[in-house]
This record gives sequence, structure tokens and C-alpha cells, in this order.
Amino acid sequence: MIKISSMVGTPDLTAPVLAPYSGDLPAAFAKLAALGYDGVEFMTKDPSKLNGAALRRWLDEHHLELCQICTGHVWGEDKLGLVNTDATLNPRAMERMKEIMDFAAAFFRRGVAVNIGRSRGQGDPSQPEKSLAAYEAAFRELADYAAPKGVRLTLEPITGTLIKFILTTQDGIEMCRRVNRPNFGLMLDVYHMNIEDVDIYRSFREARDYNWLVHVCDNNRKWPGSAHLDFARIIGTLEEIGYDGFVSLEMLPWPDPDTSARMAIEHLRKFIPPHPRPPL
Repeated sequence: MIKISSMVGTPDLTAPVLAPYSGDLPAAFAKLAALGYDGVEFMTKDPSKLNGAALRRWLDEHHLELCQICTGHVWGEDKLGLVNTDATLNPRAMERMKEIMDFAAAFFRRGVAVNIGRSRGQGDPSQPEKSLAAYEAAFRELADYAAPKGVRLTLEPITGTLIKFILTTQDGIEMCRRVNRPNFGLMLDVYHMNIEDVDIYRSFREARDYNWLVHVCDNNRKWPGSAHLDFARIIGTLEEIGYDGFVSLEMLPWPDPDTSARMAIEHLRKFIPPHPRPPL
């Protein structure tokens, strides 16, 4: 059964986050739980600045599940990417990503996902084969590091306005086949799919064996239902292929944090019934 989560920005971040709430995590968890969210997703960059035990305790207090740790600000703020612009590997980025995997394994449930989005780095468009080989090597090394810790990796296809390689769902599927590790899959984002993919619904069907999490917002980056994406059909397609993971909101906090969080889940609950939860 599909569940609903929201991105939250952890206190180590300084730049704005595509999330309704950032910084004050106890307050964020309380608000999201009261609205009926099933879980949260962390956007973070440096786990050494976080209190993992406290985060786990606050999640448990509000009966929220951590569905994923997102790493976009590893690149967005610290400009650490796995593959450099000369198609070589970046050891500092590899070290940071492994630190995030260690953090995930130490404090959260076995099987929690760590996302690889912009943190994969830009690569070199003039050397596509070398760049893709470098991505493959980096992803395989990280997957092998994460596997004994019970951590999964989710590669996110991203629009070409932000990244240079692995733009479409089909690009992501091909990379999953190249990496060929059981703990390496995809996280599909309907915002990017709407820009890069020929057919969102066909892409979901093609990726059914690889897709472990879905990011949602409307095509204007605001809450679902604020523009023209067809969430009845999106959720219906996910149900059709047997998807039972999270749809996680990554969106602008528009027009304000509380309204965006409320409007998002109200729209998604038209298609996703709530799960029974213990009283808060």
C-alpha cells in the first residue's frame, strides 16, 4: 500500500530546501504527523552535524518512518559530486556519501535508502563514455560499501537543466543494469519525468523492477493539484504495477509552509487512503 512522506531540511543546511519545513525538526514532525503523513525524507549534506539518536527518537514519538536520505545539497551547497567535470572520480565526494550511508545504518531501519541525485556530479559532456564509466564505477563502489550495512541506493534521473548525464527514466534503467547490484535502484521524480520522459506512465511501467521511491510535486514545483499533472493517473499507474513504497513530496513551500503541507496531502489522499496509525 502506497504511503505519503514529505521532504524536510535538516539543520546542517543553509540554502533553501524544496520542502515545507526545515531546521526545527521536532516542530516539523509534529505538524506532518498531525496532517496524517506516514513518513519523512531528510535533505542533508553533513551528518556529522546531526544528532542521529535524537532524530530517531523524534520520528518514533510521532510514528513517522524515514523513507530516504536525500543528498542534493551535498552538491548544491558544498559542490561535492562523485564525478568531476574532467570525468575523474572525486574522493571527497565519495567519502561524504559513505559518511551519509554510515549515518543511515547507525540510526535508522535496515533498508533505508540514500539518494544519488545532483551529488553524482556533472561529468564531462565532451567525454560521454568516460563519464558514464566513471559514474558506473562510483555507483558500484558505493553500493558495495552500503550492502553489508543494509542501506539501499536510489539513483535519480534529473532534467538536463541541472545535470549532464542520466536524464531520463530509461537512462536510469540502463545505469542500474550496468551497476548490477541488488541494493542499487531508482528514485523517479515526476517533476523531472514531465520534462525529460516521452511518457511518464510508460516510464513507470518500464522501471517497475528498479523503482523504490517516487518524488512528487506538480509541474510548477508546487503542491500536487496546483497545476496540471494528473495525479489520479500517476497513482493509478503505480498501483497497477504493484508499487507499495512512498511517494515523497519535494516541492516549494508555497504560498507558505503550512498551506503547502496541508494542500499536498489533501490532494494525494484523494487517491491514497490513509494507513492505520497509533494515536499521537
